Amino acid sequence: METKENTRYLFQRLYESDDQPAFMRLHAHFFPGLFRLISSITGHHEAAEELTNDVFVQTWQNRKKLNIVDNPEVYLFVCAKNAAITYLKSIKAPATSIEDLPQFDLQMERTQEDMLISSEMVARINIAIRQLPPKCKLIFLLVKEDNLKYREVAEVLGISTKTVEAQMSIALKKLSQSIPFSLPAFAR
Repeated sequence: METKENTRYLFQRLYESDDQPAFMRLHAHFFPGLFRLISSITGHHEAAEELTNDVFVQTWQNRKKLNIVDNPEVYLFVCAKNAAITYLKSIKAPATSIEDLPQFDLQMERTQEDMLISSEMVARINIAIRQLPPKCKLIFLLVKEDNLKYREVAEVLGISTKTVEAQMSIALKKLSQSIPFSLPAFAR
């Protein structure tokens, strides 16, 4: 898993020396989260895959300008959001309501501690996450799965940090009520 420092270093490697292995590490780490965001906005999985790859192509093409990027994670997510919006405008699609977003399951990284959670527990967690309101679910997944900070999620989605905090509070409350066991991995 890439840390924020590692991601900054990978961006540095791209703009300093056209480091293709660094680019491949960025792609491998961020593709799932960017794909999920684009897919949730467009509602088209095939287009989302292509648009996600376009974000990486654009990142590679602009690699000599990456030294001015303060927060690489937010940069990538904002590029993804913009690609999705541009795509929707190009096909003249009506604006998608956040309530109409597709369902996504939580993808947990498998550490030794995580392996103690049975597949039944993971299924129960995913059911509880699916039952969250769409905006709440998207924010929850960006924070918990993509490891973005509240202010980064606010910047990506164009909402206030207080809104992110409120939605996370709602999500955690609903999850704790839906799942009758303790989940230390969800504490922040």
